[in-house]
Amino acid sequence: MNNLIIGLSGHIDHGKTSFIKAINNYDGDIRSDEKARGMTIDISFSNVILGDNHISFIDVPGHEKLVKNMISGAFGIDILVFIVAADDGIMEQSIEHLNIAKLLGIKEVLVFVSKSDLATKERIKEVKQEIIKLIKKLDLNLIEISEFSIHKAELIKNAKEILSKLKNNKKESGKFFRYYIDRVFSKKGFGSIVTGTILSGQINKNDKILVCDLGKETIIKNLQNHDKEVENATIAQRIALNLTIPKENLKKGMLLCKKGILRGFDRVDCVIFPIQKIINNQNAVFFIGSKKINATINILEENDTRILATLKLDEVIFSTFKERFILRDNMKTIGGGMILNPITDPMKKAQKIQYLKYLYDDDFKNAFKILIDAHKCGFGLLQSLQRFNLTSSECVEIAKNIDDIFCDKDSLVIYNLESKNIVKNTILNLIKKNKNAIFSANSISNELKWSSPNFNKEVIKELESKGIIKKSAPNLYISTKSNIDDVFSYAKEEILKILQDGGMTPIAPYNIYDDLNIDRKLGDDIFKNLTKTKKVVRLSHNIFILTTELNKIMQKARDIIKTQGYIDIASFKKHFNISRKYIIAYLDYLDNYGDIKKEDNKRMLR
Repeated sequence: MNNLIIGLSGHIDHGKTSFIKAINNYDGDIRSDEKARGMTIDISFSNVILGDNHISFIDVPGHEKLVKNMISGAFGIDILVFIVAADDGIMEQSIEHLNIAKLLGIKEVLVFVSKSDLATKERIKEVKQEIIKLIKKLDLNLIEISEFSIHKAELIKNAKEILSKLKNNKKESGKFFRYYIDRVFSKKGFGSIVTGTILSGQINKNDKILVCDLGKETIIKNLQNHDKEVENATIAQRIALNLTIPKENLKKGMLLCKKGILRGFDRVDCVIFPIQKIINNQNAVFFIGSKKINATINILEENDTRILATLKLDEVIFSTFKERFILRDNMKTIGGGMILNPITDPMKKAQKIQYLKYLYDDDFKNAFKILIDAHKCGFGLLQSLQRFNLTSSECVEIAKNIDDIFCDKDSLVIYNLESKNIVKNTILNLIKKNKNAIFSANSISNELKWSSPNFNKEVIKELESKGIIKKSAPNLYISTKSNIDDVFSYAKEEILKILQDGGMTPIAPYNIYDDLNIDRKLGDDIFKNLTKTKKVVRLSHNIFILTTELNKIMQKARDIIKTQGYIDIASFKKHFNISRKYIIAYLDYLDNYGDIKKEDNKRMLR
């Protein structure tokens, strides 16, 4: 079965809702105020099976003030059915609807001249010629133009035949699930239900998905497509989802996606195709998916056909590369376009303009070069689906063809030569400060959070080849000027000295490692050895003390108990002027002795 989403568009009272009713007996005017006013206010959805096509109809309003609902319905449409009444012909709102369709990337248009029973053949011919001329001007693809009347059975039959033969030339499924909520309601016995169109990817019953705007995950309890429960759904399907989040927390315009794919930003860079004059810093209403928010247009560069701009938004959005949007001002559509850079990047204006041009042309290799230059500490590929609609593997393949960079395929980060110099200088400063510093690729990453171990290894290889550093143990390095023979023995002795100097208040292991400039894993291995050989006792997470020192403290604590009958924090503090964290650690250690008991936070002999 071929799934098609068909949007109906046209001027008020030109017969869109009547068209649907004639095709499948569905009355789109579902609200009482719609019945009373004789027009469709909110987006109306219905479906029908014609031949091999399972068609979802989206009836969008023709009233100018409600074009925002038309935009909400247009996202995800495969084919636009354009209804023009034979008596009225093309109206202003009809033209606006076609402009919106073009701006949203809807190319295929099927036209029906409605109310053909109310016009002469000459008038119908005239209207058809006007429509053909308009569609050609907008560079849209006219599938067919046919007459229609709800009062003529043969024309209804003909319309059904045309619809049954339509083909969906839609893109592939897409690389991840995306779904804008366009309706929210609750149903007794089910709870919260949302409806929308799957824009990409697929979803399964019991999947866990993220409501991006809330930052909360929810379970898909049930899915429904064309009034039937289904186990899964894919791109271009109208789907109702039964969620575990309360209805009150959900709103039209919220985006559903799998966790970890999209990040939200209140500034995005884009290309705008204006249909009215747009000026710098102009305020507009921004429509994306079923979301509507205010925006300020900051023009970066413009020519006769397009504008490169940054949109400053009132809210955070979770947009994707080349996602379509519409801009309106003063009740009119002023343009639309595509998101080119959904992720905010630190760039100079000239650099950003060139970057956006590369993205517009899908020239990712040169776009990567600009990002590599802009991100002095490397740029990550974890958001590549959102940023470029490319998988990280596809990005890695592109990076292979770029000179003078390092691409870490494990950490998914690309670095430039300037980044390498930062790592190199960090190591050189370390061994200059302490010729006996012991470091590894991992310990450099602890110092430079942005630098991956694999990237550090490349720098270490260079310094080793130049005779500046040498390997002293597996994965460990020291300066060639160091006098260390065995790094484990050296570091062990230094650690014991520091513990000895610390006495009752030894400093934490990580502070010792920093003071000695030694690798953390090496230090952890030494502490494990010292505790195993009982030279050191671990009192708490980060308090390690020499066994000889601990024995002295325990003996003094026992003497206090014998003298006053007990020991607690106050009496311990009186005899040992040390901080509370150490006192508590020593008191807790007393509990390990069988002849000591604890009562009301006091330790005493049994």
